[in-house]
Amino acid sequence: MNILVVDDEPEIVEEVCGFLQRRGFQPIAADGVTAAREALDATAAIDIVLTDMRMPTGSGLDVLQSCLQREPRPAMLVMTGQASEDEIRSAMDVGASAVLRKPLSLRQLLEMLKKVEADRA
Repeated sequence: MNILVVDDEPEIVEEVCGFLQRRGFQPIAADGVTAAREALDATAAIDIVLTDMRMPTGSGLDVLQSCLQREPRPAMLVMTGQASEDEIRSAMDVGASAVLRKPLSLRQLLEMLKKVEADRA
């Protein structure tokens, strides 16, 4: 399963991608909105997008909007440390399956990925 991990903090991207790879997933790293859009355009099969909400180059909502234009549409997850309730509601309205709070619980992330995988099967 290909998972696009989008965050402007390299340490988070590295930790999450390493965690996912050790569990048999195929992570794709993106350091912001532009890189996420490029990865979405360049990769035929992205199953899940995990994006930070607030980044200097744009919002996680921008990434989610790009996901809506793909077929098949990837499952969308948001991670945030400081998003407002309005931002979280907007992410859910766009189609995010879940919002994960930072600091990110890798156990919670794995549980959410298993749920998304089961729902897609």
